[in-house]
Amino acid sequence: MSRRLSMIPAAVALLISTTAVSEDLKASFTPREMAHCMMKRLRAHNNESYRDAYKTCKQQFDSAEADRATETAMTGPTPPEPAKP
Repeated sequence: MSRRLSMIPAAVALLISTTAVSEDLKASFTPREMAHCMMKRLRAHNNESYRDAYKTCKQQFDSAEADRATETAMTGPTPPEPAKP
């Protein structure tokens, strides 16, 4: 149990440092969502490192963002064609 408690400050520090430095976190996900994803992965995979958990969660969020962008581009309304004189 103490191992898990010691992981929490490290995960928070990692999130703070990445949000302060990285511009990739603009609108794709919030630090809270990232912390939730990382903690869920670290609980499920005890041997996984913080870096691996971060990379995996970031890939998941990036792929979800790409899917969302593709989905909205394909399902968005099309502008009407201008009338020909």
